[in-house]
Amino acid sequence: MRRVFGELIVIGLLIGAFLPAFGQLGGATHIAFQATLVPPDARAGEGAQIVLTAKIDPGYHLYSLTQPEGGPVRTTITMPAGGPFAFVGKAVQPPFRSVFDPGFQITDQEYEGAVAFGIPVKLRSGIAGAQKALIEVHYQLCTDRNCLIPTTVSVPLSFHVAPGPPRPDHLQPITSVPPQPTGAATGSPPSTTMEQTAASPPISDSTRRSIALAEHRGLLSFLLLSMGAGFLALLTPCVFPMVPITVSFFSKRRQRKTWEGIRDALAYCFGIIATFTFLGVAAAVLFKATGIRAIANNPFVNLALAVLFIALGINLMGGFEIALPAGLANRFAAGAQKAGVLGPFFMGLTFTLTTFTCTVAFVGTLLAAAAEGDLFYPIVGMLGFSVAFALPFFLLALFPQYVARLPHSGSWLTTVKAYLGFVELAAAVKFLSNADLVWSLGWLTRPVFLAIWAAIALIAGCYLMGWLLLPHDTTAMVGKVRRGFGLLTLVACVYLYAGINHAPLGTLAAFLPPDPYPGQAEMERGGLNWLHSYTEALALAKQENRPVFVNFTGVNCTNCRDMEQNVFPRPEVAAELRKFVLVELYTDRDREEDRQNARLLQKLAGVATLPTYVVVGPDGRVRAVLQDRRPPQVFLRFLEANER
Repeated sequence: MRRVFGELIVIGLLIGAFLPAFGQLGGATHIAFQATLVPPDARAGEGAQIVLTAKIDPGYHLYSLTQPEGGPVRTTITMPAGGPFAFVGKAVQPPFRSVFDPGFQITDQEYEGAVAFGIPVKLRSGIAGAQKALIEVHYQLCTDRNCLIPTTVSVPLSFHVAPGPPRPDHLQPITSVPPQPTGAATGSPPSTTMEQTAASPPISDSTRRSIALAEHRGLLSFLLLSMGAGFLALLTPCVFPMVPITVSFFSKRRQRKTWEGIRDALAYCFGIIATFTFLGVAAAVLFKATGIRAIANNPFVNLALAVLFIALGINLMGGFEIALPAGLANRFAAGAQKAGVLGPFFMGLTFTLTTFTCTVAFVGTLLAAAAEGDLFYPIVGMLGFSVAFALPFFLLALFPQYVARLPHSGSWLTTVKAYLGFVELAAAVKFLSNADLVWSLGWLTRPVFLAIWAAIALIAGCYLMGWLLLPHDTTAMVGKVRRGFGLLTLVACVYLYAGINHAPLGTLAAFLPPDPYPGQAEMERGGLNWLHSYTEALALAKQENRPVFVNFTGVNCTNCRDMEQNVFPRPEVAAELRKFVLVELYTDRDREEDRQNARLLQKLAGVATLPTYVVVGPDGRVRAVLQDRRPPQVFLRFLEANER
């Protein structure tokens, strides 16, 4: 045990040593600072000014000294105590460019190209000759798509104190704005509305906005956000198969001592955490975020997962037993006992791989940040995400040691396993639907999808009520708890059946196929008519002198479905949408039409995330961009600001 914990300590020390190094990748580049003293012949006791010049790489912008709170980080200038001079008054800055930020709902104050700040100072009495000082600058750089992590740098300042007593006309510090360097782009444009996103799209979608805001508020806030996503990911369908598998695996392991059970549980969770972190960062470097989404949307991957879930579901319901050949099973069991922590570790690795498709939504956001060269926060985010994700399975890994001592534990566990089998069959339908949508087969339309789910819920409810026996059941003993879950499942069946007749399904609608099914020449949804050609929509907009509202969506995009089914049909939203020429473009299918739409998305908005909404004027110029799922009120304000 000491050796195992010793190895874990060494690994922790290595991670702690390398994480700060990764953190430097985000902010040590794309900007250069230089500090000079004005006037260069200042004497001891005289006032002066430190001119801090920042040269910013093209495509990046720096924020002002007065940037509002609640958004990207403002620039802050400080100096360690005890230097050759003291700050006198506030630092001064030139006019900034004001740009409305729809993600944070504030007006950012930005500089591009180059900028010079002035810091009023007074040289201390008694100093003479060559002097050195350090100026501390805390800042954040952003592009039109993302933000680097906030960074603090030390800017060296070397100057020479001129001889002689202080001059009476040089006693006051310099408080005027210094001359600006060549290439400075300052000054506020006349308008600060959302229409400025035509030249500068928002940094990214709301998820990445949340991440950027968490980064701004500190590492702890970002870590809590990541852990919250990890707990939410436990609700995804890919996780369910691993619950009985985890219980079964650890029930069969023989631990002679209590600490061995804890060791194995830790090894299992470490396999999950290490694999998530490594896989996430490696995939970011190798494939970038769009490549990961392409893998998750691949129809063959979805078909394979559907077959796996169907097989596991039938297995859990007692249809057959999935088992390795006896000889191989015996070798595996013997090897697992000899390998110590390796068996649980590789179980954790397998668990990560089987659930990665369901967790790609959050992971993909972190990968997008990692692909930009900012690795520190993606690593921290993946660690927080995977720790929260693994925590319940740590408890499950310990639980079998005590379940075996509880009386009559077999019957209810059998019922739970069977019910999870029904859940896995329902999840398989979702994966089959993903493949059907990519290939545009039209087999699993929304009514068919809901009918299958309703049938599964009906059979599952009858099973829980004791009206249906499965192969592993010998009697229909039904307690109050089981009967209660049975009634809830039957209510769910009625709820799903009502959805076939277009009853509102709320959030559940986000997980269903689009309605109507994609690929129709003309689409009417919620009283709104949608075109499917950007060229046709732009021509109609010019003819009718109306703006174009482009809905960049995807057949397998959950947030897209939620907006289309629950926000667009709202009366107040639909009324605003009717003022636009509406066009709906899919970007995530493996076909030339979608690839062209994806390129158009990149051209108009500079991003690849879904959903993205772009308002284009009749002249073809982009007016505004809004990304990801938004509350109805925010979405409505976006439409109202760009309807003319």
